[in-house]
Amino acid sequence: MDIVPLITWTSQYLSDRVARSIRETIPDPRVLSNWQVSQIAQAVTAQIEEAARLDRPRQRRREWMLTIVGLIAGALISIPIGIWINSIS
Repeated sequence: MDIVPLITWTSQYLSDRVARSIRETIPDPRVLSNWQVSQIAQAVTAQIEEAARLDRPRQRRREWMLTIVGLIAGALISIPIGIWINSIS
């Protein structure tokens, strides 16, 4: 699966949502033209994507740490349960 169309679609969707939000806030086209709204939406979208890109490695480390902690906790819990089951058998 190619991820580029998904990223493009997501970026365009986010930009459209920001533009719609700006237009709802400032409905008068004499204050902000459609071109200006589009440029503002693209700038905001770029900033959001950059912030998300910088946060991805931190999120991946957190996911790995939770996975490792979960595996260790599962092993620590299963050992006493296994010993208990063997003792009652």
